[in-house]
Amino acid sequence: MGADIIGTITAPLTFESVGLLAIIVMIRTFLSFSLETEIEGCWPWQRAARKAQGETDKSR
Repeated sequence: MGADIIGTITAPLTFESVGLLAIIVMIRTFLSFSLETEIEGCWPWQRAARKAQGETDKSR
């Protein structure tokens, strides 16, 4: 992502180049979010509850 940002900054700023950068950032954010959800097996906002449940299960 850093290379895309630097490439966009060094190129002349137009609405097209800024829009392209925004699309690239959205796609990469979505892919990172999807990959994290796939690895963890739960939504990020459910992780704290899942860890708390796992700790209480271990203490029994």
